[in-house]
Amino acid sequence: MTTSLKTWFAAAVALSFTACSADTTKTTNADGTTSTTTEVTTPNIDEAGAKMGAAAERAGEKANAAGEKIGTKLDEAGAKLGAKMEAAGQKMDAMGDAAAKSAHQTKANMKAAAHK
Repeated sequence: MTTSLKTWFAAAVALSFTACSADTTKTTNADGTTSTTTEVTTPNIDEAGAKMGAAAERAGEKANAAGEKIGTKLDEAGAKLGAKMEAAGQKMDAMGDAAAKSAHQTKANMKAAAHK
């Protein structure tokens, strides 16, 4: 099983969000002083696992979408390259034909000059 770096990062971020939560409350007392109360809540392992699984799933979906885009771009580039190679091949065929005709004509001219 291959796991991408993005998947691991998403899982780590999800874990950091699920590690614990804190609610802080400030209260102003009758004498003008302020009291601060912080309540820390730690989720259970099932909640943390579900959040990590969901984050990994989203990361996997994004990676798949990116892979599809790359595949499409590669297909397009391959088609363009194929068309250019085909055009270059036709030009090379034409140049080869012209060279062959030129060589044939040169041979014919040399024979004619030799017989004069």
